[in-house]
Amino acid sequence: MTQPPVILLHGFLRTGLAMLPMARVLRESGRATTSPTFIYQTEGLEAASERLALQIREMGGPVDLVTHSFGGLLARATLPKASIRRVVMLAPPNQGAQKAAIARKLLPFHHLGWDPLAPMLPGAPSSLPQGPAEIAVLAGGVGKPAGLVDYLDGDNDRTVRVAETHLAGARVHRVLEVNHTFIIGNSEAQRLTLAFLESGVLPE
Repeated sequence: MTQPPVILLHGFLRTGLAMLPMARVLRESGRATTSPTFIYQTEGLEAASERLALQIREMGGPVDLVTHSFGGLLARATLPKASIRRVVMLAPPNQGAQKAAIARKLLPFHHLGWDPLAPMLPGAPSSLPQGPAEIAVLAGGVGKPAGLVDYLDGDNDRTVRVAETHLAGARVHRVLEVNHTFIIGNSEAQRLTLAFLESGVLPE
């Protein structure tokens, strides 16, 4: 059976170029891939989800999604609006991110009327939809109480804490020993992503 196309959703203030390592692996496995050409923070999460939902409807759906970081929140905002089969989230701030709160204090753009970090503040994503797609979460960390940086509480990948990646309703959750940025190009993350998109389960 023909597998649906895969849309790759990049992270905060990045572009689709950041997802090229994962896109290459998916294409080599025979999957068609595409990425949004816009930076989500220029228009806000809700507007970005409307634009993504329109793209999916124009593709004829259903589609699979592979997301990195903030891209996971965009996927969740889009779930009720389009036909999405499976989602693999790489290092998503599903509970918000402590680091976003720290960065917001250091860079208080919200005082100027632009608040790109708001959707990622601790607890902020709680109102986003949870389904109905099949979802796998791959988090970065070291599997110990302290993570890659000590200014974040608990195991972390330098940007998102493992505890912040959990999502109620996700089929599977696994922690890989890799940092936040490099999880996209990590061979184990790529292997697990391919497996979940094909079967809906994660191999050992």
